[in-house]
Amino acid sequence: MTDVDHTASQATARHAGTERRSEHSRTDPPTPSARSAGSDPSTRGALVIAEKAIEKVASNAASNVPGVSGPVGGFLGLGARHKETTRPRCEVQLNGLIASLRLEVGITYPVPLKRTTELLRTSVREEVSRICGLDVRQVDIAINTLLDPTRGQGRRELA
Repeated sequence: MTDVDHTASQATARHAGTERRSEHSRTDPPTPSARSAGSDPSTRGALVIAEKAIEKVASNAASNVPGVSGPVGGFLGLGARHKETTRPRCEVQLNGLIASLRLEVGITYPVPLKRTTELLRTSVREEVSRICGLDVRQVDIAINTLLDPTRGQGRRELA
């Protein structure tokens, strides 16, 4: 038997097997207990949210608080400055479904620091809990810079 004849006979055998299988592949409609088994959360798998995604959600929530900004530039923490249009930095530590956050922010001067940090902490906690389904137990805030909006953009006028 040549290669062509051998390949043709294999294809015919596969086709015949498919026809036989299709005759016997009829299934009865699922019973109510079979339908409910697929909707059981324990049988559907797991949802994993990366820490990086949680950091972005928290950072975005923090940037929506008036007067809060994030760091720009710098190298190894030196020479960084804050800009109103950048998001604050965030680090996340997870322990199961419990999250601890650490934010590095700049705050526009002169705003009440206590009120601003309380609003920041509440906003971030609620947003991360709502979007990620986590219990945010701790939100540490490091204020690295107080921004003065009246100050120039680093340029001085020479007299």
